[in-house]
Amino acid sequence: MAVLLSQIPDSRVWLHSSGVLHVWFHLGLFVVLSLLATRISDRTSVRLTWLAALLLLGLGMEFAEAYNFSGIMEWADVRSDAIGVALGGLAGWLLSWSMRRHHKRP
Repeated sequence: MAVLLSQIPDSRVWLHSSGVLHVWFHLGLFVVLSLLATRISDRTSVRLTWLAALLLLGLGMEFAEAYNFSGIMEWADVRSDAIGVALGGLAGWLLSWSMRRHHKRP
């Protein structure tokens, strides 16, 4: 949904997501997506692949916006996406670690 919304001209205006809200939208979206991605599997390689895919998604969305609309790459949005992926990935790993620690098999 976010990918589609990002490709609509002037979507920031009618979503009222400019300024600080826009940064929080990017951050929150990628925290949630990366948290979910880390819950897909317990294998580190699978998790890292999904997190890398999310980083590429954020970069690709910004590239598409720049190409289609402004011609200017919004690196602050890419940075917010990357921070969101890192925070969500860390939260997912900590959640998995905590669940394994407290639910040991006999």
